[in-house]
Amino acid sequence: MSSSKAILKVFKFEFLRQVRKPAFWAATLLIPLLIGGIYLISFISSQGVDTEPTLDENTKVAITDEAGIFSAGMPFVIDGDKEVGVEMVKNGEVDLYFYIPADFAESKKAEFYHISEGLEIFNYDGNILKGLLSNDAVSRVGELDALALTGQYEIVDNKLTGAGEDANALGKAIIPFFIGILFFMFVALCGNRFLMTVVEEKENRISEMILTSVSSKHLIVGKILAMLALGMIQVVAIAVPVLLLVFFNRNNSLVGPILAMIEIDPAMIILSILLFAVSAVFYAGVCTFVGSLVSTARDASQFIGPAIIAMVMPLYFMQMFMMTEPSVVVQIMTYFPFTAPVALMLRSGFGTISVWEYCIGLVVVAVSSVIAIKFAVVTFQKNAINFSIAKPKFLKK
Repeated sequence: MSSSKAILKVFKFEFLRQVRKPAFWAATLLIPLLIGGIYLISFISSQGVDTEPTLDENTKVAITDEAGIFSAGMPFVIDGDKEVGVEMVKNGEVDLYFYIPADFAESKKAEFYHISEGLEIFNYDGNILKGLLSNDAVSRVGELDALALTGQYEIVDNKLTGAGEDANALGKAIIPFFIGILFFMFVALCGNRFLMTVVEEKENRISEMILTSVSSKHLIVGKILAMLALGMIQVVAIAVPVLLLVFFNRNNSLVGPILAMIEIDPAMIILSILLFAVSAVFYAGVCTFVGSLVSTARDASQFIGPAIIAMVMPLYFMQMFMMTEPSVVVQIMTYFPFTAPVALMLRSGFGTISVWEYCIGLVVVAVSSVIAIKFAVVTFQKNAINFSIAKPKFLKK
């Protein structure tokens, strides 16, 4: 059997074995369902309460304007006094009645009368009068004064660097940081699977039977590719709902400005995607290597701890990564294989790394991933059927 066919055989077996498990889909869809559920509850809640009450064509309104604040010809203003207006509400002649006293400028208080029936109290409130007063006041001033009073204009924020260049730091950081978050999700979702897929077979002595049909190299490479594919499915299952929610809420007052701020840098986006890919392979190789060294799942979890700590170490030095001139510590973390993935993502997000430095770090992670897989193959070949070994063998004699 050729190498490609043997790897494909292992890949297909491992992939289908995991995909057919209900637990895999339960874990994959849990987070998207939670996101969708929270959004649905928020949407229903926002529909149930009208936070900005408005008047419809069937709503009857009356206003007593003793202060004379409304313009002449205002359709809702009546000639009667407060008692007349309140009686109109009681008799059902009007739905809403507002009373503006003569001393409104000093007291800054107006009164609101309406019949409360169940939840109608949430549909109408005194803000209706504020809206009517505001619209009437705006109609009496010029266009520029209206803009100044209402604040319905946009301020474009142009940030410049010391050299006079555009410095859209947040806009440049959004995409790299989003890819970095996806990488952490990949590690959280798939890290344990990379360990267990090797250790469990050794504990159950399945590897003895598998190695009779394929070589250890093909077995490990096929397993890594299958686990990577499963991990990507889970990451996509989380990323797609998030992106869809952002798209459907693109006109939201909070989401819209952030989307408008995003700066598309094709070169950096491609490099970030490549870094995500090689970092995932490197992490898969490290986890598989640890799994091939030990005999039990308990031992595996103990050995993988330092690797996880090293990976998140750059987060503890976040302030250093924000500096324009990288320190020695930042430089070391940028090119040290275990810290390089997160360090490169942080420096890319903060805009403190050049393209050629990023490429060097990318090559370091890529070469390290090949070395990690090579060690995983060699150690698994030596230790696959040594279930009670005290000192794992790393190299062939």
